[in-house]
Amino acid sequence: MDNKVYEPQEIEKLDLEKYGLSHLEGRNILTLTGPDMDRLLIALGNDDISLTVPLPCTPETVQEILSHSECRRCGKCCIPNPLNPDSPGVEVFREELNEIAAYLNVPYDTLKEKTAMGKFVPHPFQMTRMASTRWLPLPCPFYIAEQNECRIYPVRPVVCRIHPVIFTGDSTSLAIKVNCDYGKELIVAAYKLVRKQDPELEMKL
Repeated sequence: MDNKVYEPQEIEKLDLEKYGLSHLEGRNILTLTGPDMDRLLIALGNDDISLTVPLPCTPETVQEILSHSECRRCGKCCIPNPLNPDSPGVEVFREELNEIAAYLNVPYDTLKEKTAMGKFVPHPFQMTRMASTRWLPLPCPFYIAEQNECRIYPVRPVVCRIHPVIFTGDSTSLAIKVNCDYGKELIVAAYKLVRKQDPELEMKL
């Protein structure tokens, strides 16, 4: 029986030759170890390419992945990314903005003025419920660069709580950004989980 092949489209954006990784073309990412994996993750991070992982987007799976490392609070996710200048910022659900306003003891409308209109999207982990969002601009107004601290850390939005894990909009998969050490460690942990659940799966480069 042929192995199942899963090919995340984002990987196709990486110029392997540019990074001296041509020898990895066609290889199964799930079998890479040591230096090759390290060099691949550095290249992906440099080009701001996320990796999509065939794992269900559930609270249990996300927490399992996040438990394998700790955020260094480097602040990369709180400031503009020069490789993605068109990013509208941090997507915050209206309920979350209300919670932040209460935490800071400021009117909701005061915070709303700092944001831009978002859209209606499936609420995280509740794939049938639609919720409205707002965009917080980058750099995040709650990020204190001098101390690498977040003013609203206890009530930070869900996208911040699970970063660098990213919702794909597909309940059968999730994505992980690898432009920080935290993300690199999480993708390795996620791949181990994929191999454990489906030893025959291949993810081609």
